[in-house]
Amino acid sequence: MLNLQPRHRGAAVLSLTLLTLTGLCTAQTPNATPVAAAGAGAGLTNGALVASGGISGATAPVPQLKGFNFTLNSTSQHSSVTGWSSMLTPDLSFRFDKHFSLDVNVPYYLDIQNFVQTTVKKVTTYPLEQSGNLIGDTGISGHFNIGAGDFGYGLNASGSFPTGDSKFGLTANAATYNVTNHLEYSLGRFNPDIEAGEGNSSSLVNHGVKKSYTAVGPIANFQAGGSIDLPFKSSLDLEAYEALPLGNQDVYGTVTKTNKKGKTVAKQTLEGTGVAEDNGINAELDVPLCPHLVLAGMYQRSLIQGTDTAGISLTWVLRTPKKKAAH
Repeated sequence: MLNLQPRHRGAAVLSLTLLTLTGLCTAQTPNATPVAAAGAGAGLTNGALVASGGISGATAPVPQLKGFNFTLNSTSQHSSVTGWSSMLTPDLSFRFDKHFSLDVNVPYYLDIQNFVQTTVKKVTTYPLEQSGNLIGDTGISGHFNIGAGDFGYGLNASGSFPTGDSKFGLTANAATYNVTNHLEYSLGRFNPDIEAGEGNSSSLVNHGVKKSYTAVGPIANFQAGGSIDLPFKSSLDLEAYEALPLGNQDVYGTVTKTNKKGKTVAKQTLEGTGVAEDNGINAELDVPLCPHLVLAGMYQRSLIQGTDTAGISLTWVLRTPKKKAAH
């Protein structure tokens, strides 16, 4: 049996997932409408609310089909702080009607690096360690969306339960929540949008990026930008974001800051007010490969923390809407 080293395991599984999903894609009937990409800016005009989901699959697209559906997301991303990580996120959803839907997911980390607290002879350090085959917190989301002409409004209420691995910072160590409002307007190929929300965990503010820490405490989240429709049903989403702590935060992991000399330094923080503030820019390109499969690439620059994250993902959806027959 082939025994891969941990740093190669994630890439191998991602490649295998790509081949498998591509096979499933080509095996599907060609009369289906391409599913909306699971992007941070995929909005309401396509009939599927995807609020701040990013490419991690934490908030999957829920097509306009009543009943159960299933989504599988495979993601590999690189952080300038912790290096490479790879994960699979299965997502089970149920749509009640064109306005309401629910989904639940549990991320599975194939390969991850993070700072791990280590105490030897009463001296505590935080070396960067690597592991795999770990799960994150279980997430559940409820979605409401409505449109009127070129306007669209969506409400995304999400929560998580502490099922993740604590050693590698894959859990908030508590039940958490976030409620986000999304408003957008269609101007031809350009769709500007704004978001505002409130919750008690940084992990629910921006699902698409795996941070080296999880902050638990009152926090507000804001986003402004828009998406551009490109040829071949592709789209480019550009957003400016702000995660603003509203009170004391319990931080699990390593928060990085840029010092006066412009260098990024890591700070181990257990608690404090405002330590988990983050703002920056998100960019994501979504390319439907077939009706059931979307390829996405993302980049995030954190301005306040001086970090960069880039990644690529594939999202496969079991059921998609059929094209209406031509008369």
